Amino acid sequence: MPNRVFLHVGAPKSGTTYLQSRLHANRRDLRRHGVLYPSGPLGEPRLHYWAALDVTGARHGVDPRRLDGAWDRLVRQVRRTRGDVVVSHELLARADQGQADRVLADLAATGAEVQVVLTVRDLARGLASGWQETLKFGATTTLRAYLDRARAGRSVFLRSLDPTHVLGVWAAGLPASRVHVVTAPPPGGAGDALWLRFLDAVQVDPAWAPREAERSNASVGVPEAQVLRGLNRRLGEEVRRGGALSPIVDGIVAGDALAPRRSTPIAVGPEDHPWVADLSATWVAWLRDQDVTVHGDLDDLLPAPPGEDWTDPDKPPQREVTAAALDTVGVLLAEVAGRPLPWGERGRRALARLRR
Repeated sequence: MPNRVFLHVGAPKSGTTYLQSRLHANRRDLRRHGVLYPSGPLGEPRLHYWAALDVTGARHGVDPRRLDGAWDRLVRQVRRTRGDVVVSHELLARADQGQADRVLADLAATGAEVQVVLTVRDLARGLASGWQETLKFGATTTLRAYLDRARAGRSVFLRSLDPTHVLGVWAAGLPASRVHVVTAPPPGGAGDALWLRFLDAVQVDPAWAPREAERSNASVGVPEAQVLRGLNRRLGEEVRRGGALSPIVDGIVAGDALAPRRSTPIAVGPEDHPWVADLSATWVAWLRDQDVTVHGDLDDLLPAPPGEDWTDPDKPPQREVTAAALDTVGVLLAEVAGRPLPWGERGRRALARLRR
């Protein structure tokens, strides 16, 4: 029977991919110290993702055979464990009350004490990061339209960033002592600060988890975002609906070609900073009144104003967009050149050489 289950329910774009990757990389070390981070067969890292999809009813184009019963498979691992367990996925931030109640009841039925962990990032960076993530998966929306929807209260994504909403769903029936808020450090903070704050929340000694993360979400800058938008418009529904080209755009174009470039970061501009700052201050004041355990500093959630060199992500200099597009073509050509030719093409080329 498990002792405690630390249920990390998001929020998205708060360093969750990095934390999950580092937990998975250290799962064997953690297990030796009595902490389980569940995984699928042969160490498959996506069990938490599949379980969150199963619980929330989302699909994301994943094979239903992976999803059906995924939450129950995870709970069986929890039930068989002696010690503590960490369960983590940001999709849980979108759960409704009935879905959250099911998860909490299933975990409590294992005999464990359930504690909820929420990681939170300042809203300006969260919105900027959320917009560029939509571009990676085929969206064509401008940042202006994206922010207008959020400000008007028509953004599901914004609700998943809102600690008053997420904790209202997940922590309503829990004592404050079992609710943890981990703040993401501001830009330029110590590299391991988020990791150390998270480990403090789940009561893990950093010495038990020495390995670095194997992956994190790659960010793109302003001109690179416009390359993705233009590509998505050109490719149309094939990318937006997760077609055959989607992994190429997400992996090679966004990951290999655009993310490594160093250019102006995407940021909320002066027109939107006031309402973003006001909403952030409201959230911080609410958190201070909740008596939950905070790991980090709530002031980290107050967004800094945009710098004087802020560039409108919807209107970057065309020469920068062109340079990013040409770099992308170069990476794609190198990728094609490095792949072995199909046997039929090899035969045709060999025959042409013989004829010459």
